[in-house]
Amino acid sequence: MPGFVGHTVANTALIVGTTVVMRAQSWSWQDVIAVNAGIVIATFVLSPDMDLFTSKSMKGWGWLRYFWLPYAKLARHRDRLHFPIVGTMVRWLYVMAILALLVILFRLWFRHIGLSVDLDFAGDTEDIIYNALYLADVFLGAVLADTLHYVLDIFSTKLKRVIPRRYRDRYDRYARAHEEREHRLPRWISTEEQR
Repeated sequence: MPGFVGHTVANTALIVGTTVVMRAQSWSWQDVIAVNAGIVIATFVLSPDMDLFTSKSMKGWGWLRYFWLPYAKLARHRDRLHFPIVGTMVRWLYVMAILALLVILFRLWFRHIGLSVDLDFAGDTEDIIYNALYLADVFLGAVLADTLHYVLDIFSTKLKRVIPRRYRDRYDRYARAHEEREHRLPRWISTEEQR
């Protein structure tokens, strides 16, 4: 597996490539920025490696990574949720579900203490469609980044099989030590639940 640095370098090259291709096809700068924002979000915030509780992307969430603990426990690494479109959609829906739950909890709390907060999301249909298209651009960028992540993972796995056995054994020892040190769940989770 290329690791965080490898995926970050590849996605940086992807940003340059998408910018060049999209501008050559006369996309607006707003669309280019939206797609590139999706690539950055999928690289640093909502990476396919969110199923590893101690991955760099997960550590970037700080104490908020505990919101991702159910996802990390349910999804195995490189499982179905590692696939580009499905995994991207599930991670984005997971974040939206958590945000919706927090909004509901805060509204109930505000109602309990006597505050009235009106959230008026209604607007012009044209404005809603206009903003939804930018969200689609952001999602497209995230899918592109996740696809590249997936391809790099598959390619590096295939490449490992080409390498002679003695070098693979050395790498396997390194990978096991790295896995035990970097990708274990917190101590308060029982050891039989750790992967």
